[in-house]
Amino acid sequence: MSFAKIIARKIVFPVLIGLKADQLLLGGSGKSAIVNFHGVTDVNGNRFNNRHLDVNEFEKLIIYLKRNYEIVSLKDIFEIHRSGKKTTKRTIALTFDDGYINNFTIALPLLKKHNVPATFYLITKGFTDPEYYVWPDIIDLVQRNLKQDVILDVGTFKYPGFYCDKLKLSLVDFLKSCGSKREKYISELSAKYSFYKVTAKKFPQLIELVRKDEFKKYSDEVLIEYGSHSHTHFNLEYLTATECEAELKESRRIITDLTGKEPISLAFPDGSYSNETIDIGIKAGYLNQVAVTYKFNENNKNPNLLSRYTVSNSTTWQSNAIRLAMDFKKFAF
Repeated sequence: MSFAKIIARKIVFPVLIGLKADQLLLGGSGKSAIVNFHGVTDVNGNRFNNRHLDVNEFEKLIIYLKRNYEIVSLKDIFEIHRSGKKTTKRTIALTFDDGYINNFTIALPLLKKHNVPATFYLITKGFTDPEYYVWPDIIDLVQRNLKQDVILDVGTFKYPGFYCDKLKLSLVDFLKSCGSKREKYISELSAKYSFYKVTAKKFPQLIELVRKDEFKKYSDEVLIEYGSHSHTHFNLEYLTATECEAELKESRRIITDLTGKEPISLAFPDGSYSNETIDIGIKAGYLNQVAVTYKFNENNKNPNLLSRYTVSNSTTWQSNAIRLAMDFKKFAF
């Protein structure tokens, strides 16, 4: 970490919060936005991925958000969006992607403690395959431990950056873009570099998704809405229409079976979507859809789609608070 970042996180941002400078930055009174998390953890050090916020930073941020914003459900946010009405306060909804077990064992108790609603987006293959891990976590573990090139039938991804000169893509970007063929490559890499499983078993909180039997304890949580993050976490814009429809319908079927409620909310994996996938999602029953940022100018007027502000997992709660204050106008509607 650079010296400038250390000074900013340790001194500048705490001072700004203490002086309530964030209130000057906020603006956008009467606007609404969606704030996105992935995981929350109490594991110190040995982080092989960057998808989990430290539990102490998380709780402090939740306290801050509740004090400075009105936190409502995602359904309420979409109702506000569609009605065109302005709220009297800055309003936000909280979402959590992927369905990591730590969302349930660590984040949820704190949400309940502070009476804060949220939407948990689930990758439903974690319910049907107990050995299933989200593919970016597998790749993070492989790249962290591997000291040689990765060779696939499409080309060679050279160590240490795992970049393929032939494709002009990194390994991660290639896997994002290869549609349903990604499963073949992930299976191949998992078999060839199975050493990643040792780290996965050692730090399950950083990689394990909630499994079917465990989820049953949480299926009727009052504060939590369950939505789909697809069945297999494919980048949906690279699937055929038939493949995309199958992904979304299977995910919806599984969530309905486990909760007794038909999910109406969809979070596009990796923010990957097209106008066609939006329509496929609506036909599948997902009326409330969220991305990361809008990909097409016309999307910011779509009543069924909203963008999200993603919290940084590698900084302090004060830094996240200032960043959100600065970006609120950009992400708010």
